[in-house]
Amino acid sequence: MTGLDLSTELGDASRARLAALADLLIPGGSGLPSAGDADVAGQWINRALAANADLTSAVKHALATHGTPDEALAELRLHHRDVFDAFAFAVSGAYFMNPDVRAALGYPGIAPRRLPPAEGEADYYLEDDILAPVIDRAAIYRPTPA
Repeated sequence: MTGLDLSTELGDASRARLAALADLLIPGGSGLPSAGDADVAGQWINRALAANADLTSAVKHALATHGTPDEALAELRLHHRDVFDAFAFAVSGAYFMNPDVRAALGYPGIAPRRLPPAEGEADYYLEDDILAPVIDRAAIYRPTPA
């Protein structure tokens, strides 16, 4: 299955519908933008579907479901739960791809960032001998096959 190329397959009305549906799933608040404000219906859904083309049919199905956005999502949730779940997954994936959303959450992304241990952190993990079984067990490993 190929990914949905929203730049050629969706017009302004479909993008607006996608934003309206997405806003019901992620309305925003507490310093976070709504899905529509985070441009989920723009470049971010393109990237989400490029990353997982299997979600394309669910997005197309959700956009084709008749009724108001509330009615469409209710119809999907009640009668096409697999489509609803896949659509919600695509929308949330697109939302969290937006660097402004990740910044608002304080999430740096996938780049690892080493944090120094907090003062007293080692003592915390060693109190009550919670690690005693691990320390008593000593190092174990399995050699990798040749």
